[in-house]
Amino acid sequence: MTDEKRASLLALFFVYFLDYFGYALVFGIFGPLILKPEFEMFSAATSTHARHIALGILFAMFPLSQFIGGPIFGDLADRHGRKKTLYLSMIACTLGYFLSGLAILMHHFKLLLLSRAITGFFSGNRSICLAAIADLSPGEKNRSQNYGIIGTLGGLSWIVSMLVGGYFSDSKNSIYFNPALPFWITTLLSVISCLIIMKFFSETHIHREVFTLDPFKGMRNIVTCFRIKGLGILYVFYFFLMMGWGINLLWLNPYALERFEISQTQVMWLLVGTGVVWSIGSAGINQILLKRRSSEDISRIGLYGLFVVFIVCGLSSNYFTFAIFAMLASAFGALAWTNSLSIISLCSTEDAQGKVMGLSQSVGSISMLLAPLIAGIVAAFKIQFVYPIAALLIFIATLVLSIVRIKQKAEA
Repeated sequence: MTDEKRASLLALFFVYFLDYFGYALVFGIFGPLILKPEFEMFSAATSTHARHIALGILFAMFPLSQFIGGPIFGDLADRHGRKKTLYLSMIACTLGYFLSGLAILMHHFKLLLLSRAITGFFSGNRSICLAAIADLSPGEKNRSQNYGIIGTLGGLSWIVSMLVGGYFSDSKNSIYFNPALPFWITTLLSVISCLIIMKFFSETHIHREVFTLDPFKGMRNIVTCFRIKGLGILYVFYFFLMMGWGINLLWLNPYALERFEISQTQVMWLLVGTGVVWSIGSAGINQILLKRRSSEDISRIGLYGLFVVFIVCGLSSNYFTFAIFAMLASAFGALAWTNSLSIISLCSTEDAQGKVMGLSQSVGSISMLLAPLIAGIVAAFKIQFVYPIAALLIFIATLVLSIVRIKQKAEA
């Protein structure tokens, strides 16, 4: 690899780290912000049932907007290059993070929804990074290793995000700290991302035909992607995987707060622990398994583990047992997610990586749109049912991946 390509790859890793920092921030802040009356996002008389529904809607706003914007930015990246598209995406996300902080400071739920819609629509950074990394990573092992690094960076970024969010959002640490401050820190980090791309990233994809804006492309893509030979069934698998994992990701904080009545500091350290274990799964376990197994086999191991762990989480009656298995879920989640992306990427042509990653983001967005709505309704009814539902979705994903293997053997 040339020095120019190495610099571009390192720049992409850094931008992904900072972008995931902003993405992860909400998981440590929104749960207490919406569910606890002292944050005054709603009146004190608002019921827990209504707060869970509101939290589900708030979490769903980002993927709903991402579902619309993801394919647009995927095509932009393929047709006008990765670099210009990254600029546009990061500038708009910077505005979204700033507005989130402002909405929290003003106790304005509708403005908070708007800020999440803006951030979601322009959140093409990660899919563009993945497409550019695919440009720089020929071959299954190379690509899986780089996606494994991405998974590790996601885990490390999660850890830093939980620490920053947990510390700077807690007014007990300083009279100047509040839940809005971490979003303004993220605003500054987004500016840094733009400067890094400007300085170190070299375009990895040639420009193509003129881009045509199509705001409804995401909806058509959902129908189209399931019909693509060799890819359609993989998107079905990815849909159920992301929906099952999404319920755990989004409701880990609210579930622990309500079920075990732990403190906000305990939640912060639980979330930090999940990030540490995710990084171990991506950087350590995944890299070892790649020397002996295919991406599909490793993804299957992750699915089996998630199913068992989610069942145990749902049955846990004490916090210690729940916390151990919730963290263990991150290792299996890292294996399943990292290798599912690799499987999808390797089944597409080299000149369509941006489109394929954009389609993957659309499918993931629909999954992450449905996950909080399902979890919010289930939690409002009986929060103990959240993890059994997640386990059921992972079981369906496992069945679909088994069908993929059966079809591959039949065609061989």
